[in-house]
Amino acid sequence: MGFALMVNMKIFLSNFVFVLSCFPAWLKFVLLKNNFQNIQNKKLLNLIKRNKNTLYGKKYNFEKIKSVNEFQNQIPISEYEDYSDYIEKIKHLESNVLTSDRVRILEPTSGSSGAKKYIPYNEFLRREFQSGIKVWIFDLYINFPKLFLYKSYWSISPKTKTDEQSDIKIGFEEDEEYFSKFEQAVLNNIMIKPDISQDFIKNTKNILEKEKDNTGLISIWSPTYIKSIFGSEIPKFKNLQVLSCWADASSKIYAKKISEKFPNTFVQPKGLLSTEGIVTFPFNKYMNVVSYLSHFYEFADETGKVFLLNELEKDKNYTVIMTTSGGLYRYNTHDTVYVKDFYKKLPVLEFVGRDNNVSDYFGEKLSEHFLKSLLDKIFDEYNFALFKFENDRYVLYTDKTCDIVSKEHELENLLEESYYYKNCIELNQLNPVKIIYSNDCESIYISDCIKRGMKLGDIKIRCLDNNFSLKNQ
Repeated sequence: MGFALMVNMKIFLSNFVFVLSCFPAWLKFVLLKNNFQNIQNKKLLNLIKRNKNTLYGKKYNFEKIKSVNEFQNQIPISEYEDYSDYIEKIKHLESNVLTSDRVRILEPTSGSSGAKKYIPYNEFLRREFQSGIKVWIFDLYINFPKLFLYKSYWSISPKTKTDEQSDIKIGFEEDEEYFSKFEQAVLNNIMIKPDISQDFIKNTKNILEKEKDNTGLISIWSPTYIKSIFGSEIPKFKNLQVLSCWADASSKIYAKKISEKFPNTFVQPKGLLSTEGIVTFPFNKYMNVVSYLSHFYEFADETGKVFLLNELEKDKNYTVIMTTSGGLYRYNTHDTVYVKDFYKKLPVLEFVGRDNNVSDYFGEKLSEHFLKSLLDKIFDEYNFALFKFENDRYVLYTDKTCDIVSKEHELENLLEESYYYKNCIELNQLNPVKIIYSNDCESIYISDCIKRGMKLGDIKIRCLDNNFSLKNQ
């Protein structure tokens, strides 16, 4: 009894110290939120001034930029490919390339399509991430105070293997490196950490089963992660207060299903965060507010017109453009967000999908967002549904049992409501859609993602993915 009490006290004190270290970030966020656009503008100009003597800064005359308007006029919106030559220089230890601050590592992305990206990571970028993450953590614990009594599990995946030739370190060894050395030491007392060096899934499953009564928080990315670890036999976490995971766009149906597995646990939708930067984080339990203290944000509407954070309008969609201290300037994230509401004039955003996930072989222009809307119309609910172009038609793979012939007809009619798709059908460029049923679609998809180098915890199941073959696996 005495030993258990000592252990619990150690957990409580460690949680308390860790959360207390997050208080200054939370307080700053709360106190300055009514002045967020001025904070944004100052952040941008300080960043430009700090990096004016870099290779990138000299190319775009950073030293002449004295306002946000001048910044927007002088610097074009960029894609990752615009940085490839600069990244190569950083790999070979050249300094003052994108930023004046020393690059600590190159963190690889784990996207499901396209070539792997390497994002420069320096001390200033670490602070920018923490400006959002720490506010979320402090807010989480004050809204769920029982979290102080229990340990936490944060999704940690094995380091991505790469053959990339680089003189600079590629990737963090562990996700905890996003925190300071002091915070990492405190976290060791409250984190549930499996041995990820060998059998990752087995070791993660074993330690979570062992610690199931001591677990108060599970923070993962994809809601499918739990099923990947435990299969259908998910243990009962009797003291689990919060499960944090993706819950927007294509992850919405999977978040709903995981909430059914944890009826007494609050499933908190995770904010919009990527390797490149953080856009939103959960605040006051439900809202995903913009992390205005982190990076400089711009937003493009469907016409390409660009707006600042204080110019966003409710019930409209925008694509996020970020400028970060890691060396990405007016970087097009291709993440589309919907302005759901405002918190004290600060926009509350919902992730809608990727604006560049469009399938267009013959001019049909089918977007992930459009296809997701069709799935919601033809199925009341479903576990797995993924469109893929194969040969001369689109194929929908699903583990939803249905009258396939009837659903194919219904789906084809909905697809042909799109002028471009219907035109391709009429020109015999495309044949009508086909539905293929398989009860193990999801597991095949996840297995294929892992083979392609993605971390298990990062896999986001999309409803449009032409890079994966679910057939004959």
